[in-house]
Amino acid sequence: MDDYAGRVLADRYRLPLPPSDEYELTESRAFDTYSGQEVLVRQVPLPEVVEAEVLDAEGLPEGFIARDGARRGRGVPGGGQGAVRRPADPVVRRAVEAAQAAAALPDHPRLDQVFDVFAEGGSLWIVSEYVAARPLAALLAEKPLSPYRAAEVASDVLTALRVLHSHGWVHRNITARTVLVCDDGRVMLTGLAVGAAEEALCGYDPVPPADDDRPEPGAALEALGP
Repeated sequence: MDDYAGRVLADRYRLPLPPSDEYELTESRAFDTYSGQEVLVRQVPLPEVVEAEVLDAEGLPEGFIARDGARRGRGVPGGGQGAVRRPADPVVRRAVEAAQAAAALPDHPRLDQVFDVFAEGGSLWIVSEYVAARPLAALLAEKPLSPYRAAEVASDVLTALRVLHSHGWVHRNITARTVLVCDDGRVMLTGLAVGAAEEALCGYDPVPPADDDRPEPGAALEALGP
């Protein structure tokens, strides 16, 4: 806990003290005081035009159960004064709901697990599992990957994409920073929830349609005719 003496988000996630030359948080480890585990917190700044409405928005319905099993909502510890999971502002609400929809994907060893999504202090915050890993960008900055290792990384990323596509999602945020190379050698793809929130803030709808509304595989090709 001594390493986490900084700001507390949602009355739950305690951040470390930032370096003296760091003015804006974008990604940081945090300590979840409820579960006693380290997590990763990512920040998505919200447009200034909606900040005032975010601060006055309502929380989740009473008794809401998050993906990590914690109960939140009005009168439930963890809702947090200022932490909002159902903002009144429609732009922010769409962003939160898009990230929450991405978080609802079934767990998979090639995808990071998202635990919580909320708005607080003029930003949207996405809390996910903390894994012992480095971004692919950090490894490439040191030396190129061997052809064999590059093929392994590509294979793991393709596996992650197949899982996402099977649920109707399109990952539009694949970079050398959203590909994580774990200390045990496996590769994980991250950034889906963040990308979904950013797309929603830009006016797009990244959430795939319900299963009943999805076209059957090959329907687009059949529509082109023989």
